[in-house]
Amino acid sequence: AVVSTQSGHYGRDFCDYQRRAMVFAAKTAGLNVLRLMNDSAAIALAYGIYKQDLPAEKEKARLVVFVDIGDNDTQVSAVGFNKGKLEVKKSLADPQLGGRHFGERICNFFKVEFMKKYNIDVDSRARAAMRLQTECEKLKKTMSANTTSIPLNIECFMNDIDVSGRMGREQFEELSHDLFERLRHLLQELLHNATFTIEDIDSVEIVGGSTRIPKCKTIIEEVLHKTCSTTLNADDSTARGCALQCAILSPAFKVRDFAINDVVQSGIKLVWYNPDGSVGGDMEVFNKGHVFPFSKMLTFYRKENLILEASYSNPIPHTQTVIGRFEVGPIKPAEDGSSTKVKVKVKVDIHSLFTVESAHTVTKIQVPVEEEKKEEKKDGKKAEKKEGENMETE
Repeated sequence: AVVSTQSGHYGRDFCDYQRRAMVFAAKTAGLNVLRLMNDSAAIALAYGIYKQDLPAEKEKARLVVFVDIGDNDTQVSAVGFNKGKLEVKKSLADPQLGGRHFGERICNFFKVEFMKKYNIDVDSRARAAMRLQTECEKLKKTMSANTTSIPLNIECFMNDIDVSGRMGREQFEELSHDLFERLRHLLQELLHNATFTIEDIDSVEIVGGSTRIPKCKTIIEEVLHKTCSTTLNADDSTARGCALQCAILSPAFKVRDFAINDVVQSGIKLVWYNPDGSVGGDMEVFNKGHVFPFSKMLTFYRKENLILEASYSNPIPHTQTVIGRFEVGPIKPAEDGSSTKVKVKVKVDIHSLFTVESAHTVTKIQVPVEEEKKEEKKDGKKAEKKEGENMETE
C-alpha cells in the first residue's frame, strides 16, 4: 500500500515520529507500506502521469501550481513536470483554513441569530448543534451555485420550536473575510523567496471540495494571474495518486514509470557530544526544501564513541522536535594515539524518515613493497628494475 499524509509548513506536516507511527499502524493493520506519500506529491502524480505532452527531461519543466482546499486544511504546492518525472519545488499548508472553518462561520452566525429570535442556546444540546452544522453545510454548497439569498429551515429544532433564517453569498463572504485573506497570504507566501517567478507558472489546478466556493477561485486567479483549471477530480485526486504510486512500485502491475522528487518540509541538523556531555558541534545536514530520498556521507575524527542527536533546524508546531539520538561505536584511538576517522552515512528515505544508515572507521596502513630486480639477460641488454612504492590504502 501507499499511504498518504498531510504536508505543509504550518503544522499539518507529519514530523518524523508521527510518520513512523503511521508506518507502524499500517503494518499492524497488515499493509505492506511501499511509500509514505505527501498529499501534494500524490495529487501531482495523478495529474502528470496521464500527460503525453510534457517537455523532455533536459527541457524547461512545466510548472503547475496545485491548490487543495479540503475540509480540514488548505495545501498549495508548485510542481515541475518533465517527461517521466515530477519535482516538488515548494509546498505550504494552513491548518486553520478548510471547508469546516467556512462552515463554522455560518453556524456561529445562526447560533447568535437563533438566540436573539427564539431565545435558544444551540450549544447546550449536542444533537441540535449537529443538526445545525449539517444544514449549514448544505447552505454553504447551495450558495456556491446561487447569488440570491438562500433560506435555512429546521423543524422541531429545540423545544419543539421551528427555526428559520436566510443568508446570501455576499453576507457569507463578509463573515469569512479573514479566512479568504488567509488563502491570499498563503498563495503570496508560495511565491515569496521561491526558485520561480509568477511568469514561470504554466497553469493552476484546483482540487478539494471547498475550491467550489467562488470567492476562493477569484482570489487564486487574482494572486497567480492564471485561470483555475479543474482537470483533476476534486474529491479523489489524492487517493488516485497513491494508487498509481503503489502500482508503479509493485512488481505485479505494469505501469509507466514516473519518478517523484519530493522535498522535506523542515531542515534537519545533527549535534554531536563530547565525552563529558558538552556539545562538540552541530551542522545542518538537510536544509528545508531538500529533495528526498537522499543520503549523505559525513566524516568525523574521534577517539571515543560518537553520540549524535538529530532534530529539526526550523521551528515546527510540534512539541517533539528531536528526531532521535544515535551512538556510533565502538571507536578507539589509532595506534599512534591520534583520532580515528569515522564515516557516517545519514539518509532521508522514501518515507521521509531520517536515519543513520551505516558507519565505519577508516584506518591507514602503510604497506612496504620490496624492490624487485631482474637479472640481466644473456644477450647483453640492460636489466629492467621496478622501483618500490609506499601504498596507502583505506
